[in-house]
Amino acid sequence: MKGCTLRRSYFAPAILALAAATATGAQAEPKLIYKIDKVTAAIIKNRLVVSASGAVNSGGWTAPRLHLLPHKPEDNTETIEFQAQPPIDQAVVIQALLPIQTTAVFPLPHYGVTQITVVGDTNAVTAPLQMPPAAAGAPASRGR
Repeated sequence: MKGCTLRRSYFAPAILALAAATATGAQAEPKLIYKIDKVTAAIIKNRLVVSASGAVNSGGWTAPRLHLLPHKPEDNTETIEFQAQPPIDQAVVIQALLPIQTTAVFPLPHYGVTQITVVGDTNAVTAPLQMPPAAAGAPASRGR
């Protein structure tokens, strides 16, 4: 009888631990991060590479990403949202501004685009689009 009780004492906590580990609250949709601090944008190997850093207003935010919004044809700016997965409901997290950053690669921007704006919940930061240097071996223009 002692062996049966011993097995139960190991089995019950194992079941509870497994249930706690696999029970997840419904994941919320990605949301805009609290604020944007810095943005860089450049054309590298025929791709638009955007890096952004900012802050979230609590711990527990995961999966930062940059989401490219549809381009307006008359606009010289590409607009990108900085989103992340907020903590699950009822999660115990630190309540403080915490840094977050990400980099994303997009197709070449539309013709005429000269700047990139990254949008957060409380602000937006615009950065000029850094173009690649002129091809090596191309003749340099001479001023007269």
